[in-house]
Amino acid sequence: MQRVRVAVIGAGGIGATHLRAYAAWPELCTVAGVADIDRTAAEATAAPYGALPLFTDPIELLDLLRPDAVSICTPPREHLPLARAAAQRGIACLCEKPPARTVAEAEAIVSAFAESGALLQFAFCHRFHEPLRQVQALIAEGKLGKVIQIYNRFGFRFDRAATSWFTNAELAGGGVLIDTLVHSLDLFRVLAGEIVRVDAAVSTTLPVAVEDSASLQVVSASGVIGSLNCSWVTPVSEAEIRVWGSEGEAVIDYAAPDGARYRLAGQEAWTVLPFEGPDRFVLQAEHFLTSVRSGRQPAVGAADGIAVMRAIESAYRSTASQPRGDKA
Repeated sequence: MQRVRVAVIGAGGIGATHLRAYAAWPELCTVAGVADIDRTAAEATAAPYGALPLFTDPIELLDLLRPDAVSICTPPREHLPLARAAAQRGIACLCEKPPARTVAEAEAIVSAFAESGALLQFAFCHRFHEPLRQVQALIAEGKLGKVIQIYNRFGFRFDRAATSWFTNAELAGGGVLIDTLVHSLDLFRVLAGEIVRVDAAVSTTLPVAVEDSASLQVVSASGVIGSLNCSWVTPVSEAEIRVWGSEGEAVIDYAAPDGARYRLAGQEAWTVLPFEGPDRFVLQAEHFLTSVRSGRQPAVGAADGIAVMRAIESAYRSTASQPRGDKA
């Protein structure tokens, strides 16, 4: 089967990650080109992958190269216009998170691809993290019993936050809640089911106009309680998921060299599951490319993006009257 011609729009850090992931699958794709409004950034990001066509106008890339697929790796403000342009040209799209700045924008993206029939996948990369898949299997097999509670934390110090577009609400749609907790909400849905309640608390420590720390209390339709936490200002990085069930518990520690670990009722020792193979970004790229080649809908589709965006908007509504703390 012919290899997918894929292009990347947005040459920042995540654009470079998408290029790296595609380069891991030479049997599935060729990189057709890269676009960024900053040509120097495009040149630097594309350099490791040979003499690629470079563009400062992403629409020109779409029209001149006519790739089979595109990764949209720009700030969220640009997701809707670029996704619409790809859909109108029948180009499959892997759209980075958050899907958009608002539910309305996400719904407009989904509608554009539904009308065109082109394939749309949202880039919830943690879905492809092998330890997460291991815990999903434990839950599906009933080893943990009924899932009762889930804890998740993604915390680190984002040193350039105050000078980055990530803290520009017009570009990003908000702060750490929409940027980082978007992953946490998707992970909770994967492990516990649809979210029916969201309560959020936020604070701001940096001299920025958006939240830089946030915590969510969420509840699923089946009654699972989730505590989801993230911060851009804590000095010690942590990335962890804990799942407690009626018969056992499981832990995903992103810093651990192995996969997930679990222990059942009455056990003191942990069972550590082996984990080898590509990282989540490489596996995400494989899934997208094989979906494009086969014409099958991706596992992370339109409904997932809209569901997460609805939870994000609910979270922001719940913080409307909260103080955000003193800014440094």
